[in-house]
Amino acid sequence: MSSSSEKSMHKRAMEADPTSGEEQAQPKKKNPGREEAPAPLPVRSARPALSIDRLEAKMKARIERDRLAPKLAKYLLGISFSVGGKPLKRCSGFWIDWNEESKTGIVLTTAHLIRTKNSPVNIWLGGEEYASHANVTVHLLDGTSPEGQLLYYQPHYDLAFVRVRVDEHVQLPFFQEEVKLAQEVFRLGRDNMLDLRITYGWAEYQNPTMYERYHNMYFDSAGGAKDDKEYDNGGPVIDLDGKVLGMSNNSKSGTFIPSSILLKCVDLWKKYEYKYIPRPHLGMTFEAIKLLEPAHVEKLWRMYNIDDGLVVQKVSKGSHAEKFGIQRGDIIECINGKCISTTIELENVLASICKDSSDNLNDLNVEIHVSVGVFHTLKKHRTTGELPASVSDLGEVIMD
Repeated sequence: MSSSSEKSMHKRAMEADPTSGEEQAQPKKKNPGREEAPAPLPVRSARPALSIDRLEAKMKARIERDRLAPKLAKYLLGISFSVGGKPLKRCSGFWIDWNEESKTGIVLTTAHLIRTKNSPVNIWLGGEEYASHANVTVHLLDGTSPEGQLLYYQPHYDLAFVRVRVDEHVQLPFFQEEVKLAQEVFRLGRDNMLDLRITYGWAEYQNPTMYERYHNMYFDSAGGAKDDKEYDNGGPVIDLDGKVLGMSNNSKSGTFIPSSILLKCVDLWKKYEYKYIPRPHLGMTFEAIKLLEPAHVEKLWRMYNIDDGLVVQKVSKGSHAEKFGIQRGDIIECINGKCISTTIELENVLASICKDSSDNLNDLNVEIHVSVGVFHTLKKHRTTGELPASVSDLGEVIMD
């Protein structure tokens, strides 16, 4: 198989929370000599004020998006799944590969399509179920609906890969890995008549809820569409240059998977012979400091002189992280020597570890060692050490 994708570099953006009520102390400072607390970034909506010039710019942007959308929609398809002849779900997908010799293409979509049961309480507690042997139908733009083959799905990253025969050369998208806060974007999807759906909005960084994994960004739609958004799942989120910034995986909650993670997952899938996409499980959940409420950000700075990193929210019982001495409220400052500001950055680093690993990950029941830099809030000191992490392509479960 041959892939035609243009990559650019992923950059960071974003914020965490003290869980200890201890008084101000003087630990080793991360940034010595600082006198003032940093001005916190906006937390939820980062939309700029609409001046006359800004309004004119937005109108021009809308015109540009309307011009781009029909051209870009050539790689956007409809996909439906069924089990035992009973329809399951229908949504969108887009081409990521085409093989001229075999006349087959690969479509990327969301694993939500084949999820038959959601986690009853918390996604980090597990419990989801998938119809791995579901029948797939790909709805092509010429009006035909050939049968497709579900090659693989990755429940943690919420990705599914479908192969289908197509005689004509297909248009492949170009990707942009950097997504900026409040960047104007639009989302494409196809309804059950293959009609194009276009939704305009902004890209946002947020701390995920307990129902969401850590590789998601957020699509804040203009005006908040009230119609059925499920058709948009699996569709691309696109910038004003016409490049794919990510894939919508749950349009109801507004989440999308950024291209930086999509492309690493595709590379890992190819590296491991189209069998799986490995991911190290750290046994912890987090919140980014820079995405917390401003008062929490200021309190962390005031107590520990720290304004960046991930605050540990939960440590899995019996995990290597627990044995390492990490507790709720501790702050993860770096992974493998790289400073971590958001969970998006964390997931990119974890994917890169697997991609660059010289260890044999062909057996998913293995462990790799991840260097972790931790600030322990109770003891008020820093440690750096090797944390064993199990490698799996299943959804990570955090045990109480």
